[in-house]
Amino acid sequence: MRNLFDQYEQPENRLTHALVCCLARDRRLLRQFVQWATGEACPPWRNLSILEQRLPGELEAPDEDVAARRGLPDAWIHDSNTWSLLVESKIEAPLQRDQLDRHIRTAIREGFRDVHLLALVTKRSGIPLPSGLKVIEWRELYSWLRREGKSEWAQDLMESMEVTEGKLVGSGYLREGTLTVFSGIPFGKDYPYNYREAKRLLHLCMEQLKGRANLRGRLEMDPKAEGRPAITGTEEMSVWDFLRLFQARGESSFTKCPHLTLSIQQERIFACVTVPNGIRAEYRRRLLGRGLEHFVNLCTEVQGRLKKVLRNANGAVPWVHLVQRRYPTQRSIPIVDASLQFDLRTTGALPVAPRRRKTVKTQREWIEAAYKGLANRNSNLQFAIGVVFPYARCRAVGTPQILEYVAEVWLSCRPLIRTIVG
Repeated sequence: MRNLFDQYEQPENRLTHALVCCLARDRRLLRQFVQWATGEACPPWRNLSILEQRLPGELEAPDEDVAARRGLPDAWIHDSNTWSLLVESKIEAPLQRDQLDRHIRTAIREGFRDVHLLALVTKRSGIPLPSGLKVIEWRELYSWLRREGKSEWAQDLMESMEVTEGKLVGSGYLREGTLTVFSGIPFGKDYPYNYREAKRLLHLCMEQLKGRANLRGRLEMDPKAEGRPAITGTEEMSVWDFLRLFQARGESSFTKCPHLTLSIQQERIFACVTVPNGIRAEYRRRLLGRGLEHFVNLCTEVQGRLKKVLRNANGAVPWVHLVQRRYPTQRSIPIVDASLQFDLRTTGALPVAPRRRKTVKTQREWIEAAYKGLANRNSNLQFAIGVVFPYARCRAVGTPQILEYVAEVWLSCRPLIRTIVG
């Protein structure tokens, strides 16, 4: 059998190969997998054999193209008697009824009478499927491995799924669904930031966040709208993506409307509402037209609503970022000409609870500078307000709970969104 990390050309085959290798080398894990996948007691596990893209009795698997033409199951577990479990794996390609029916006929022709069929997919489809078929998402398999797979081979399989997902997200192959589940942002002192892992984690985050009903209901987030068309910038120390609002439908560019942004950076994550430079003129008037005090009061209202996030996510900081930049080309890394970032508590508009450490000092000039820059804009100037979660000071970043806080940040910015888009 090929080495675990020997790569097939097709992503589905590479992932199935890792699954087969791990199950073949850990018989206890194989038994647990069969019981979990079928919901039934496993046949005597010492009698089980597991094959990859070949029929029982064939000594070697054909090459990838030949196996595809023969229409064989991606994996075949059997007891050399009458019982078998056929596995068909998909990532982007949809399940096809005729292919699944052909797998069952092939197993019956080979003498198996107790035939089970399992489909591993990224997202379930609505097509009519054969009776007896069990559909499991790859991320469900990943969660099961985290829960049940205690062996080194289970850990290797999870790592292989993470690596594969990172490559597929990086190449743009995996557009919807996931192979793994989000368990937190691991970056920090003992786990340095790296671009590919950050991009994979960002994909997991956005897939999970776009499914939240409270974002759809209270902010009119559009879960079907695409985020960034391409997440690029391997040389940058951050990756970011966004969720659109329903008000952005029909716009020629996402920069015409505010959006919900999540950025995974070298030392922190930043969840914010972004007001792009290119927003519609009426949106800009609604944000700035009533003067400095209106702008300060609006930011203060957002800060007040963020108290719950800041109280529960120790180390998080309410944040404003105003940046002036230009792009030599459409896909190049921007040149930053100016950047103003500050703790929103420096406005002094809300009392800061005294703590052992020194409290934030008031410096109202920062918020005034932000307003004046936006009101007298003569460049590509973007405004963002939200919360930064530093890896070094906020333990919540490394847990699944961080997505709850990200959603709460966006919800807390509702007064700003409603003021701008109406």
